[in-house]
Amino acid sequence: MRIRSLAEKIVLYFVTIGIIAIAAVSTYSFHTSKNALLDRTFDQLTSVRVVKKGQIEQFFNDRLSEMLLVLNTENLPINADSGMIFKAIDCFILEHLQSSNYYKAIYFIKPDKSIISFNLKNGPDFYAQSGMRDYQVLAQVISATNQIPVLHDYVFDSISGQPRMFITGIYKIQNNVSVQIALEISLDAINLIMLEKNPASGLGHSGESYLVGFDGLMRSSSRFQTESILKTEVRTDAVKQAQEGQTGTTMIMDYRGIEVLSSYSKLNVPGLNWVILAEIDYKEATKSIYWIRNNILLLSILVVAVVFIISFVFSKRITLPLIKLNDATKHIQEGDLDVSLPKIKNDEIGQLTNSFNEMAHTLKSKETELQTERNMRITAMIDGQELERQRLSRELHDGLGQSLIALKLMLAAAEGKRHEDTLETIEQTCIAFDDTINEIRRISNDLMPAVLLEFGLITALKNLCNSIADTTGMNIEFSSKGQLNDLSQRITIYIFRIIQEALNNMVKHADASRATLHIERNPEAVFAMIQDNGKGIEMPEQPEKGGSGIPNMRERVRLLNGNIEFISESGKGTRLNIEIPLITNNNGNY
Repeated sequence: MRIRSLAEKIVLYFVTIGIIAIAAVSTYSFHTSKNALLDRTFDQLTSVRVVKKGQIEQFFNDRLSEMLLVLNTENLPINADSGMIFKAIDCFILEHLQSSNYYKAIYFIKPDKSIISFNLKNGPDFYAQSGMRDYQVLAQVISATNQIPVLHDYVFDSISGQPRMFITGIYKIQNNVSVQIALEISLDAINLIMLEKNPASGLGHSGESYLVGFDGLMRSSSRFQTESILKTEVRTDAVKQAQEGQTGTTMIMDYRGIEVLSSYSKLNVPGLNWVILAEIDYKEATKSIYWIRNNILLLSILVVAVVFIISFVFSKRITLPLIKLNDATKHIQEGDLDVSLPKIKNDEIGQLTNSFNEMAHTLKSKETELQTERNMRITAMIDGQELERQRLSRELHDGLGQSLIALKLMLAAAEGKRHEDTLETIEQTCIAFDDTINEIRRISNDLMPAVLLEFGLITALKNLCNSIADTTGMNIEFSSKGQLNDLSQRITIYIFRIIQEALNNMVKHADASRATLHIERNPEAVFAMIQDNGKGIEMPEQPEKGGSGIPNMRERVRLLNGNIEFISESGKGTRLNIEIPLITNNNGNY
């Protein structure tokens, strides 16, 4: 449910404060105990991991030593001439290998790729001639250059569907003939070290230690999954950090998707890029501390109930004057600004009441000012339209109208004249028609210069300067910089009208003989500068209430989000600076 009223919020705040008061101590105690418990659990996991790491490293080093013993013995039952292996075998070596229970079989790979194997699980007299199945597996690990024992990572036997692990070496005999020997390590021997299912071992009911290879696959059996070697993928942060050579502890989501505490490090075994991890479920490790947490929550509920009752009564006394203030605000929202509230208290609520009364008065004043400004803008717009209509009417009546009347009289006078006189009258009429056409073009150009839309802003401004110079005799220097012909039509027309209005005002009021117009564009804005050597103007502090010159210029600049600045000093002319920012639309145009 969404909290709306202040009374509900006050109750919520008091309840929150009550909870915080309890949580300030209980949370500290809880987290201190929890961290101590986690540290103890991490230390225990690290101890298990260190012990297991030492055992597994010693296990593989012992197996390499035993392989070295086999390669260095002089009694291997190998025929030096033919490289054949006799059925009779050195019982001492095989008995030693068999008694350890660490091996499944020993293989002798002859140069012709035939394999003689002895099953170390069934007694020293069991002899077998292995086929291509064993060779396909052994071919993945044997090498013609390994003269010292090499420990190989697991290889997968696709026929049996089981992983297999070997130690290989080369036994040199006479005449540069060599036999490759492979000892297959029993997986049970590795699991005997790594796999723990007894809760009294220090890993509880959910803890385990396991090995992971460089490919992220398990190298020892999981406590929770059968046949996990080379099948169960472990891509946890602990594995990644251990593979980078780091040693430490962390809290992660394990390969089962369960949150666990993990202690990890990398194995130091030649030929194996493995890591070792000891982990226990977070839930089991923190079971006792969460029993304490539940008791704290129960106590908190009782305290919150008491705080709730007290805060509810207190909130009602605070919110009553605020409800009245809210009702007055609704009156203002409905447009009734003649609202005033009596001050009841001298506290913050009383100050809020005073601020509300001042706000209502200010809104009333601002509304009056906005209405006045709105009326001024509408009046200025209508006055500007009327002035433009009057100017156009005068030009049509005094200029174009008189020209048409003169044409009519000239044509009427030609009636009844002689042919020679008629030709002269027609010639004069054509000249008058040309003058009339030029007058129409001038009026049209004042309304909307065709050159502005056809040839762009620069050409239109040049023509405007030339036209004013021809009409008034004033020397106007025009210069431009940058690309100004790809602006939008709206910006182009507004800039032209602003500059046109400025030049017209200069002609009418400045009494100047020389002027400068410079316009340029950069990637961010368009800048224009107009300066004359006239008598200067005095800028009023308040906006003009009449006329359409400077107010129109300011309004057009404002609509373009620009800035306009008038700099003038009596007798030293006037300078006008205009800045129009450029904002691109979705099509990349300005």
